[in-house]
Amino acid sequence: MNYQIGKFTTVGYLGGGAFGNVFKAKDNLLDVERAIKIVRVNNPQEFIDAINEAKILEICRHAHIVDIKEINIYDINGTPAPCIVTEFLENGSVQYLLENGFLSVKKSCQIMIDILFGLEHAHTNGILHRDIKPGNILLTNTGQAKLSDFGLAYGLSHQTFDFAGYNAHLALEVLEGTEQDHISDHYAAGVTFYRMVNNLQSLNVPFANDTEWLNALKKEKFPKREYRPHVPEQVSRVINKALKADRTNRYKTCAEFRQSIEKINFAIDWEPQDSTGMNWVGYSKSGDKFEIQLYSKKTGFCIDFLRNGRKLNNYCCDQIKNQKDAQNELFKTIRQTTIKV
Repeated sequence: MNYQIGKFTTVGYLGGGAFGNVFKAKDNLLDVERAIKIVRVNNPQEFIDAINEAKILEICRHAHIVDIKEINIYDINGTPAPCIVTEFLENGSVQYLLENGFLSVKKSCQIMIDILFGLEHAHTNGILHRDIKPGNILLTNTGQAKLSDFGLAYGLSHQTFDFAGYNAHLALEVLEGTEQDHISDHYAAGVTFYRMVNNLQSLNVPFANDTEWLNALKKEKFPKREYRPHVPEQVSRVINKALKADRTNRYKTCAEFRQSIEKINFAIDWEPQDSTGMNWVGYSKSGDKFEIQLYSKKTGFCIDFLRNGRKLNNYCCDQIKNQKDAQNELFKTIRQTTIKV
């Protein structure tokens, strides 16, 4: 069902949750597409919270934070509702990418660098996001990432908010009820980064009770710190630091976190070509095309490594006796050449 909301006409549903629904809409006066969030309010405090989100977006204008256009009260089916209008980003969210494709290690790092720029700007302006997750990272048509949905955000010095966020992304100190601050945001960003490089559509909390959950966090058993075999150690080390149970061992600032990613010198951006995971294609900064393939012959398993269609024998392997060893060698080569050739 399409709504007429002032000068806007909704033309599609983008998503929703406890705080309201978001629609793609056309601004009929400017002839541009926007995203419009119809905020669900049941009492005056929730109305104030809606205004708070809009104010935060106004304070935090940045290239890597979704751009607010206006907030207004509109009549929707006879009921007044606060509506927050932002730019519409046609490439959707990182959550959509995880559900419908493959996110390479290099692309995951690029997205996280963008988000840490935006989050750093928010923190500098005294704002805590509190809900960093793939669904709240939107992508422009040029592939840049922007942090969105500041519905749970508050000032860093705010002392009365309820602890909140996506459960599986909450740091130990938040669940223990001791504090929630910018370092807790870094942890949530780390969990998001972990999910991106591992292409995890979701991260469920698999514990019978809160005690089990807290113990797993204290022992750094959740998330499991297990990575798909193509993820280089240089990347997993960065993520593991963000996920430290002891908050004093995490990144102290977004800049420190971001710079640790920027130091990684990527060579090949690899992606699998089929569901077997035995055929990968990648491209270098210069545009060279690389291919790596694992296949079987009568004499054993073989790995071919090609650059622009020509074999590079120093990365090729013949007559590996069993498939497990061949797979280990395949992913070892992918990890090594992701960073260097």
